[in-house]
Amino acid sequence: MKKLAIGCLVVLLLGGAIAAGVVYYAYRQVSSTFAQFKELGQVPEIERGIRVRGGFVAPASGELTDDQVEKLVRVQGLIRQRLGERFADFERKYKTLSQQESASVADIPALMAAYRDMVTAWLEAKRSQVEGLNEVGFSLEEYRWVREQAYQALGMAYVDFDLGKLAENVTSGAGVDPQGRLLGAIEPTGPASNRALVERFKKQLEEAISLASFGL
Repeated sequence: MKKLAIGCLVVLLLGGAIAAGVVYYAYRQVSSTFAQFKELGQVPEIERGIRVRGGFVAPASGELTDDQVEKLVRVQGLIRQRLGERFADFERKYKTLSQQESASVADIPALMAAYRDMVTAWLEAKRSQVEGLNEVGFSLEEYRWVREQAYQALGMAYVDFDLGKLAENVTSGAGVDPQGRLLGAIEPTGPASNRALVERFKKQLEEAISLASFGL
């Protein structure tokens, strides 16, 4: 049911993006909402603390290694540990987002306003992500790629709601993607070796999907 709800949300977001006037309205509202979240301006500085930078080239085969998936799970585990009881908030907000049955692009500002109380916790989680990346020797680019391949292999889809990316786009004037992005996959996909590999970590990855949805 969760997969179906996520799929419905994305379809509705795509449909809502057809009207240019609605898109413009949503962008203005999103910009206004993020103007209140000045704390998110700390994201570039936090990410500058990542020691491994650039140089990652995804293999043409799309195949994951055991080491990569283990590192992904370790970083996600560290974030959950640091969040403690607040991790439950991420799960609740993720469920609210994924189960929206009548959402359109015009609803995005309201969704973000509902997450206002999460900014402090999200920034703490972002710092924990950076610490985890440094601990396992990952770049942010490799981490994101491994995370995406892992959830594709599991057949788990989620709507990308990365607060850091949204804030960066609004601040730079790049705009807000009114279509939203569906990451992962509705059904298991990718190399067979990936599907076999992630089965060992299925429980941990399932439990951390709310973090993935928020760009963590």
